[in-house]
Amino acid sequence: MINDQAPAAPSSSVPDATPSVTGSAAGRIVGGLLVLAFAGMTGLFAPFLVMASDGCNEGDARTICSVGAQQVVGNLPVIAAFVAALLAVMGMGSRGTAGRVCLLAAPFPPALAWVVSLAIVGA
Repeated sequence: MINDQAPAAPSSSVPDATPSVTGSAAGRIVGGLLVLAFAGMTGLFAPFLVMASDGCNEGDARTICSVGAQQVVGNLPVIAAFVAALLAVMGMGSRGTAGRVCLLAAPFPPALAWVVSLAIVGA
């Protein structure tokens, strides 16, 4: 025989472990931009729920008719949008576990603001 050695196993040029989408920079940027868009819409449009108090009369017992509830419905979405934007930017800028946690936590303040505001308006 010309070659006494056994043929070597074919080597693969593609690695077995591919990076996950959530760990990639593109995934963080896209996720962060979606959270920023949600926070922006919350900060812009949720305070308009205060207009539900337009139909309030003297002695109306609805929750939205009190001054404190109107303050909460008007200010809570703006504050939640600001917190969500901070968390999203921190999550997009960090590659570690803290960045992922910030990015995953960012949608919760605006969602909570919507739930609280709609509960006050509907009550």
